[in-house]
Amino acid sequence: MPTKNSTMFDKILNTFVTRVFSMLMMFLVVIINTNTFGPEGTGTIALVILGLTLLQVLSNFVGGTSLVFLTPQKNIFQLLFLSYLWAVVSNLGGITLLYHFKLIPTEYALHLLAITLVYSVYYIHVGIIQGKEEIRRFNALQLLQVGLLLLSLAGAVLVCKGAHRPPTVDIYLYAFLFSYFVPAAISCFHIAKYVGKPDFRGMGKLLVEMLKLGFWTQIANLTQLLTYRLNYYLIEGFVGRKSLGLYELGTRISEAVWVFPKSICLVQYARISNNHEHEYAKNLTLGLFKIVLVFSLLAVLFLWALPASFIAWVFGPEFAASKPVICSLLPGVVFLACMSVLSHHFAGYGKYWINAVGSLIGLAVTAVLGFTWLPAAARIGAPEALRTAGWISSAAYFASFVFTLICFVCHTSATGRDFIITRADWLLLKNILHEKLTAYRTRKK
Repeated sequence: MPTKNSTMFDKILNTFVTRVFSMLMMFLVVIINTNTFGPEGTGTIALVILGLTLLQVLSNFVGGTSLVFLTPQKNIFQLLFLSYLWAVVSNLGGITLLYHFKLIPTEYALHLLAITLVYSVYYIHVGIIQGKEEIRRFNALQLLQVGLLLLSLAGAVLVCKGAHRPPTVDIYLYAFLFSYFVPAAISCFHIAKYVGKPDFRGMGKLLVEMLKLGFWTQIANLTQLLTYRLNYYLIEGFVGRKSLGLYELGTRISEAVWVFPKSICLVQYARISNNHEHEYAKNLTLGLFKIVLVFSLLAVLFLWALPASFIAWVFGPEFAASKPVICSLLPGVVFLACMSVLSHHFAGYGKYWINAVGSLIGLAVTAVLGFTWLPAAARIGAPEALRTAGWISSAAYFASFVFTLICFVCHTSATGRDFIITRADWLLLKNILHEKLTAYRTRKK
C-alpha cells in the first residue's frame, strides 16, 4: 500500500521528468530562435512573451493559482464561469494599456491578444486539474504543449527556408498560439466531469473570495515578475534590443536550474492546500528545502563551468556574450530556488501576502539599482551593462529570500538546526527511492 511520502514522491518524480523533457524541448526551441532570428529577433520575442506574462497577471486576479486552492472546496462551474469572464475583460483592458504605453512591440498586438485569450483558457483548465491533484494529467498537457511548439516552429522554419523566404518572428508567434490551442481544447474534456449543472447562487460571494485570494497572489506575482524582468525594459532602453536578446538567452540558461524546484513546488503546493497539518507541512517544506539547495548548488556549478565557446557553437557566435550574464545570475538563481519552496509553503495556507511583501522588497532593490547602477554601467558599454543587470537580479532575489526565510522561521518556530542536512534526510530519500524501485520491479514482473 503506497504511503503518503511515496505518493508525493511519485508526483514529484513524474513532474520532474516532464519538466526535464519540456526543458530539453524548449532549449531546442531557443536554439532554433537564436539561430533563425538572431539577438534582435530573440529580444523581440522576449518582449512579446513578457507582455503575455503581464497580461496573465491581470487575468489571474480571478482564477490562476488560487483555483488550485479553491477547487477542492467550491463549485467548479462557478469557478470556471467567473474565471472565463474575468479573463476576457482583463486581457482586453490589459492589451490596450500595453499598446498605449508601448510596453510591447506594437506590430504584434493582435498576435498577442489571440495568444493571451487561448493561454488564459488553458491555464484556467489546468488550475482545476492541478487542484484535483491530477498531476500526471497536468504534466501530459504541459508536455504536449511544448512538443507542439517545437514541431510546429521547426516545420515552419523549414518551409520558409525551402521557399527561400526569410523567417520572421510571426512564425514563432503562430506556432506558440497553436501549441496552446490544442491542449486547451483537449483539457475541456478532462474537466467536463467536474462541472455540474449551472448554478449562479452565491456567485457574488465567491467572486469576492476569489478576488481576495487572487489579489495577494497576483500582487506577489506582478512584483516578482517585475523583479525578474524589469531589467528587460531597462536594457532595451539603455543598451538596445540586440543586447536584450543576449541577456534573454543568459536568463533562459540560468533559469534552467529552476526545473527541479518548480517540480517539487507544484506538488508541495497542492499537498499543503489539501492538508493543513502544521507539523507535516513544516517537515515537508524543510525536507524539500534541503533537497532543492543541494540540487541548485550542483546545477549552478555545472553552468558556471560551461565555456562561452560552447554557448556560441550551440546558439550562434554572437551569443558568446551571454556567458557573463549567466555567471552574474547564478547566485540569485540559488536564492530564488530555495525561496520558492518557502513561498509555496505560505501559498498552501493561503498566506499570499507574505509572498507579495517579499516580492515587493525584491522589486524595490531592482528598481533602485536598475535606475542608478545600470545606467552607469551602460555608459561603460553593453557587456558591462548586461553583467550588471545580472548582479542586480541576484541582489533582488537575495533580499526576497531573506524576508521569506525570516517569515518561515517565525511561522513554524524552525531553528537553525532544522536547516542542517542530516542522515535522516538522506535515509528518508533513500527509503522512498527503494520503495518506488521495488514497486517498479514488481509491476515489470
